[in-house]
Amino acid sequence: MKKAFKIIGVVLLIIIVAVSIFIFTYQPKKYSDFGVFTSLRNQVLILLKEYGAKERSITQDFNEFTLNLSFPYNKVFGSNVIAVPLKSFHNDKIAAATITHFEIPSNSSYSRDFTLNIRPRYGLRAPVFHVDFMKPALGTPGLCIVDFFNVDKDNISLESFFGDERTTIEKALSIVEKYQRSIEEGRGKISRYLDPYKSTYRFELKEPETDDETIRKAYYQSVEEALQLIFPSYFKSMNEIQLDTNFVKRHEEKTKELVQLMYKNDFAIDMGRRIFKEHFEKYWLDGFWNVQVDLKD
Repeated sequence: MKKAFKIIGVVLLIIIVAVSIFIFTYQPKKYSDFGVFTSLRNQVLILLKEYGAKERSITQDFNEFTLNLSFPYNKVFGSNVIAVPLKSFHNDKIAAATITHFEIPSNSSYSRDFTLNIRPRYGLRAPVFHVDFMKPALGTPGLCIVDFFNVDKDNISLESFFGDERTTIEKALSIVEKYQRSIEEGRGKISRYLDPYKSTYRFELKEPETDDETIRKAYYQSVEEALQLIFPSYFKSMNEIQLDTNFVKRHEEKTKELVQLMYKNDFAIDMGRRIFKEHFEKYWLDGFWNVQVDLKD
């Protein structure tokens, strides 16, 4: 019996040492986006300028923002220091159009993702436009989530908002149709709480799990082609819509409900709170949403 315990002890020790070595030496694989993330950022910046958007002051606060990471997040991201720059804009129709990404490590020019969030000003019957285009990471596949969140379906019609631009949106959907994640693959599983806000124009794309760079490049370029159609359609539709002063208060309340719901339920926001710490509320609440709301756990 003692001999058996000794053998078990040795095996456990070997396992512990092996796991420790793995954790100490682990570095997440880096994946190319084939220049797509930069191209998308540039197109949005061009459109913002075209529609007279100006930088919000918060951009200066986070223009060269970095985070110091401890275990386990330094292993998840592959660096002890990462940059998370944020650029946010506004005009007479847009309260916040915010672009951000994780640069790993800081000053490396390697982006893990491309994120865009656009919130209409209160009183405009328009959806929130959200893009989260992510490379594969530890335990998760590469995903691209694009949606037009409708905070008040009783009073906001996406069909009316897009009008003739619906044809363009549908064309964009057709370009990436083969990459849409299926129910069996987990489509919508981690964001069920957002189901009442999701649109029929939703992208939930899964990057092909392959080392074949030709296949991966085709995926990234397809997403880029689709978004290059959607971006100008959204900005054009937003520019043409008119303010309804009678809708301002309800719109504000409904938008804040969505923000609070995301704060309570979104796993990425929960992780963000842990790594951004005291900076999180300003970065996410002000930077992405430009809303004044009391965040409650």
